[in-house]
Amino acid sequence: MKLFTLTMLIGSSVLLFSQPVQASHSGGGGGAQSYAIEYCRYYKTKASFAGRKARANRGVRKYGRRANALWAKYNACLKDNGWPTQYRAPVY
Repeated sequence: MKLFTLTMLIGSSVLLFSQPVQASHSGGGGGAQSYAIEYCRYYKTKASFAGRKARANRGVRKYGRRANALWAKYNACLKDNGWPTQYRAPVY
């Protein structure tokens, strides 16, 4: 029984260490590209929260204008980095 356990332990460790080493960072792409998409997501997050505020305060036009401006910045960021614009700016 000990021989079987030892054999399985050695076999599994050989299989484990023979696998190719994965990159330590997530995203898999170049560093500049992953940074750019995260930068664009910053605008998306800001626009989402501004949109919530604009929908909660329908009578205050300032909030709607701010949300629309942030959506425009998000779409411009996507366009500048070569991605298609994914979101139409909502009407508040």
